[in-house]
Amino acid sequence: MTHRVLLSARALDQITRACSGPEGGDETGGILLGHQYPDGLIAVAVAGGPGPNAQSTRSWFRRDPVHARSLAAAAYAHDRSVWLGDWHTHPDGPTHPSPIDLRSYADVLHDVEAGFDVFLAIIVTPARSGPELYPWAITTHTAIQTGLWVDRATHLP
Repeated sequence: MTHRVLLSARALDQITRACSGPEGGDETGGILLGHQYPDGLIAVAVAGGPGPNAQSTRSWFRRDPVHARSLAAAAYAHDRSVWLGDWHTHPDGPTHPSPIDLRSYADVLHDVEAGFDVFLAIIVTPARSGPELYPWAITTHTAIQTGLWVDRATHLP
């Protein structure tokens, strides 16, 4: 199945603001919340930030799990949005998930309670014109870069 990512303007703004720190900084990131559809569309309504107790260095990032759970609960109560995956920065590249990232995603995919068939990972790299986003659809057997569109409308499908 081919997956496509539709990112709300709000989610793009949330990622852009979280990446607005000094260039050359530590990794940052957060969760992605929205809806996944049978035709392969992954619609991201909310991109959470790292949270106050996140940990990061230049080469790795661990989001604040309490903050992430709180964001997920609020999004679900608002419009039944669910956890779709994560986004995080690679300040020095590459634009694809690292081996550490892939192991982390595999752990989530193998967790039956998490309920993932596809984990959406958006890798963000710095650029002069603003952050560049690289979406990846991760399954237990593949990691495929997919298309990303920004929905400038108020509501996602």
